[in-house]
Amino acid sequence: PAKTPPPGPPPIKPPPPLFRKLDWITFGVTTLLIFVGYYLTLAPDLTLEDSGELAVGSFYAGVPHPPGYPVWTIYTWLFTHIPYANVAWRVALSSAVAGAFACGLLALMVSRGSSLMLESISDFKAIERRWENALCVVSGSVSGMLLAFNGFMWSQAVIVEVYTLSALSLMGVLCCLFRWIYAPEQRRYLYWAVFWFGICVTNHQ
Repeated sequence: PAKTPPPGPPPIKPPPPLFRKLDWITFGVTTLLIFVGYYLTLAPDLTLEDSGELAVGSFYAGVPHPPGYPVWTIYTWLFTHIPYANVAWRVALSSAVAGAFACGLLALMVSRGSSLMLESISDFKAIERRWENALCVVSGSVSGMLLAFNGFMWSQAVIVEVYTLSALSLMGVLCCLFRWIYAPEQRRYLYWAVFWFGICVTNHQ
C-alpha cells in the first residue's frame, strides 16, 4: 500500500487586526474636530505666495511650478467642482480635508501605540481596561490636535498650498510601516508604504 505523505506545516493563522475599534473611534473624532476647526478658519479667498498660481493650476488641472505637484493638482481639481464659493476657497478646503485626515491618522497610530506601550510595561499590566482605553483615546487625540493646531500646520491647512497633502501621504507611509512591523510576513503593507513614499516625492521633495 502507498505510504501516507507526512503532514505539511500547519497553515499560518493571520494575526488579529492591528487597529482596534477604539483606535478608529479616536481617528474619527479627532479628524472631525480638526476639520471643523479648519473649516471655520478657512481663508475666504486668495492669500500670498503661491496661492494664485496653485489655484489656477488646480482649476485647469494644469502644471504649477516645479516639481509640478501632479497628485496634488488632480486631488485639488476634484474640489474645484464643488458648487460653492470661489475656486480659491474650494482648493483651500482640500487642504483642510487632507490636513484633518493626516492628523487623524497620527491619532490612530498613537492610540494603538499607547496600548502596546502600556502592555509592555509590567507596572501597567494590571491597569483596568477602561483606564487603558481612556489613556489611548486622550493620547491619540491630543497628539493629533497638537499637530493640527501648531502654527505651521494650521497656517497651511486653511489656504491654497501643497503641504497638507504631503503630510497625509507621509502619515500613509507611517501607518503602512506600523502595520507591516506588526506582521512582517504580510509584505503588501511594506509595498503600500513604498507606494505612499513615492506619492510623497511626487508632491514635494
